[in-house]
Amino acid sequence: MTPLPIARTGPQASSIPALVGMRPREAVYATLKRRILLNDLKPGAALTELGLAQDLMCSQGTVREALLRLQEDGLVLRAGHRGTTVTPLDPEEADEILALRRRLERRGALRALSSLTPAHVQEIMRLQDAMDRAATENDTYLMIELDTAFHMAIFRLAGLRALEQILLRCILHSHRQKLWEPRHNRPLDKTAARHRPIIEALGQSGEDLAAALAHHIDTIVDVAHEPDTTPQEQ
Repeated sequence: MTPLPIARTGPQASSIPALVGMRPREAVYATLKRRILLNDLKPGAALTELGLAQDLMCSQGTVREALLRLQEDGLVLRAGHRGTTVTPLDPEEADEILALRRRLERRGALRALSSLTPAHVQEIMRLQDAMDRAATENDTYLMIELDTAFHMAIFRLAGLRALEQILLRCILHSHRQKLWEPRHNRPLDKTAARHRPIIEALGQSGEDLAAALAHHIDTIVDVAHEPDTTPQEQ
């Protein structure tokens, strides 16, 4: 068993950001979040504080705090004496999550451009460049983190603060469903490239940005019917 600060195993181990030097509670949270999002911890899997503490070589209190944060993210379900389980994936629920995400991001887009500054554009473009590098490195988890940051950076411009955590949960769950969905076979470089039309729409109108985000969300998992080249993927 490897101590947590250097516990980097598997083909995408580099995607756990800077575990060395992280506080134990942050490292445990980041590790468990990564495992859940990549479906290394399967939907419905039972989790015990003692078992995770032994696996990660930390205290049960540290695991408990991480599980409480994951519960806030909607990634685990805690039921008192009945224990903790990884939140299940349900196709019907996933469709509702995507529909809610689409509505929130479109609504945010209609307000975002009034707050957009050159600094915001630079940050969004930096995230795009980072996604391109993550694709080159075949780092799925880093792509998830950067994609989430990209979408949240745009939404925060809308000033809809009470809705930010709701959207964040929707994005996390859509990523889980996307990786679980058998139709999802899009290479990471295409995943990264799909964000470029959104950046282009930042220089247009709120309606154009809303349309670009809506198309992006509508085609998250619909890979089988997605053409190889579209105006949104130049």
